[in-house]
Amino acid sequence: MKTITLSALAIFAIGTTNAMAESIDLGDISVTATKTEQASSDSPASVTVISNAELKQRNVSRVSDALLMVPGLSMGTPMNGQMSQGVGSGTFTLRGMNASRTAVLIDGVPLVDGFSSKVDFRTVLTDDVERIEVVPGAFSSLYGSNAIGGVINIITKKSSKPETTIRYKKGFGDAEGNDFSLYHRSKNENGLGVVLGFGREDRTGYVNEFVVKTPGTTAGTTPVTGGIPTTTATGTPAYIVGDKGEMAWTQNNATLKLDYDLDPKSKIYGGVTYNVYKMDQGDYHSYLYDLSGNPVVNNTSMSIDGSNKISLTETDFASTSPLENGSIRTFAGYNGLFGGEYDTKFEISKAEISNWYNEKGTGATFYSGPGSKKDNPSEALDVLAQTAFAFNDFNYLTIGINQRNTELDRKVYTLTSWRDEDSITGSATEGAYGESSASSVFLQDEIALSDAFTVYLGGRYDRWETQGNNFKIGTGAYQNDFDKRSDSAFSPKLSVVYLPIDDVTLRASVGKSFRAPDNYELYGTLYCCGKYYQSNPDLKPEIATTYEIGGEWRPTSDLKTVLSLYQTTLEDMIYGKTIDATHVEKANAGEARVRGIELSMNTNLTSWLNLDMAYSYIDSEVLKNDAEPLTIGNKLVQTPTHMWSAALSTKYENWSGLIETKYSDSVYSTELNTPDVGGVFGSWDSYWLSNAKIEYQINKELKASISVNNLTDETIYQYYLLPGRNITTELVMTF
Repeated sequence: MKTITLSALAIFAIGTTNAMAESIDLGDISVTATKTEQASSDSPASVTVISNAELKQRNVSRVSDALLMVPGLSMGTPMNGQMSQGVGSGTFTLRGMNASRTAVLIDGVPLVDGFSSKVDFRTVLTDDVERIEVVPGAFSSLYGSNAIGGVINIITKKSSKPETTIRYKKGFGDAEGNDFSLYHRSKNENGLGVVLGFGREDRTGYVNEFVVKTPGTTAGTTPVTGGIPTTTATGTPAYIVGDKGEMAWTQNNATLKLDYDLDPKSKIYGGVTYNVYKMDQGDYHSYLYDLSGNPVVNNTSMSIDGSNKISLTETDFASTSPLENGSIRTFAGYNGLFGGEYDTKFEISKAEISNWYNEKGTGATFYSGPGSKKDNPSEALDVLAQTAFAFNDFNYLTIGINQRNTELDRKVYTLTSWRDEDSITGSATEGAYGESSASSVFLQDEIALSDAFTVYLGGRYDRWETQGNNFKIGTGAYQNDFDKRSDSAFSPKLSVVYLPIDDVTLRASVGKSFRAPDNYELYGTLYCCGKYYQSNPDLKPEIATTYEIGGEWRPTSDLKTVLSLYQTTLEDMIYGKTIDATHVEKANAGEARVRGIELSMNTNLTSWLNLDMAYSYIDSEVLKNDAEPLTIGNKLVQTPTHMWSAALSTKYENWSGLIETKYSDSVYSTELNTPDVGGVFGSWDSYWLSNAKIEYQINKELKASISVNNLTDETIYQYYLLPGRNITTELVMTF
């Protein structure tokens, strides 16, 4: 089933995530909403299931590409696979809640790092994804911290009958590069299963970051040409004087998983996954020329076509580069029907995450000179034990305990050459260490009052402890050691599901959820430009309350519509609060309210043609902010008000195809909701983006496809310039 949420205001509006045809089955099985297998139509929440077939039908380079069309989910840069910019993994919002307020899981285990609650979708090999389940709403009652906006659960493939897939992709235009992957899984008669995969993406990048200069108040002395008239994002007249070149990047993924059947319904398993992503900046380009036709890079008093003074130096073209993000995740566990009646899972997993990047220093040129290396490694250890069983004819219980330990060990080093990460001199000049642990217990009771009426009552208690320190040597020096402290949160939830007739499901729920402050917010103090940006080891959890009603209607086996209405109130939001002219400290200073409507429709138009439509309306408002009262009444950052999408997919004999489109209105990038003019570098535009793919099955083992992203070649800025029209060809051999 494809439960995509849509707004009643737009029955005619279009939306999407189902991209599969050949008379799609509109009923899916999901596990995320209740932690047990369940038909989505019986679930206490609206569930979007992105199947493996859909992943194959779309041009997916990383998991985030498959999420671009999910209603209520706004993906920010650099989440999509054709673009890779910045030191982190980008951001997104689900029902107005950002990445740190949304639980992102892989096989039920948190994917967020132990540093600053970042989510890196690059860590997952896409060939290893069986399906993705997106469940919006309050789910801290089952999943603990971060599950305010909802849950995104990436479910990987298990061993099966022997299958090997070899994939090669060739990109052109802004997607120029080569991708290769090899994936194998098998299950032996003795019960031993193997999954083995490797993938590499190698992209040349494209120009997406520009150097923009605003003229001063006095006349320039050196006339130059070539500047392109533009404005800043806020509308100030300016010139584009160059670009920062192509941002080339590579990504390597590998996975090895083993499992062994103890009996037909129980198994033990274990494995390791590996990922490393690297980016480096290519040569920059100045657009300015002097009167002799020579390019100009270093000049502090230029005049472009008679403008006032403009200053430009080589370091203006430097970006944060090189950088590297990587992870190694190991895990082992048991999953099965223990004692013949207890559906039990036990798993222990550890993630070791590397994250570093270089920054230029004072006096550096584009290619050399002093700088610094920001090294931000983190670890996360997760232990989960849960069981589900029928207590009697009316009560089905899910009980579990969870332990999560995270650690941050940030260091800043001086580099003699800022483009060389190995040119470290001396010991760390700045750092922060933090460790946090959360111990949790949860219980959910599925109460079948009748065949048509089910109540879900549950809650989770989380108690976390934390301690850490931070320091800086030299200018702005400080040394702080913080004692261990603790806090707790209780997250109850009540949901009801009513099936008045066979083709209608009605739902309602109320629940509390929370987000514990991460190690960076607690201990990551910075000193920059004469000002302290202080962490706060006394931060409390952010707390939210969510109400939701909705349902779905399935008048025929080929048509399904889903409607959801919700409201979330968020308290103790963490903001940076100005203490005085030289101190900004994180504080629990804000409250906000988000309410919305989501509506979706999925229909098989014929046996070979499928249509998905969805619309989302999100009304967000800051109700209180002691850190910055001017933000009261503003919208939450990176949260569009309207989104709609549509996908038309087909499968006929050996041919299959997909065309999809999505509209999202503009967002604010700051809490002050500073408006931007749109259409210029640094702005956050509304956009209408369309993609298409056509595929042909050459024979039983081989198929070929061609994909076109940004079909209409729209110029779209999400601060950076998004890729223009680009083409990807692909060959897939399966045997």
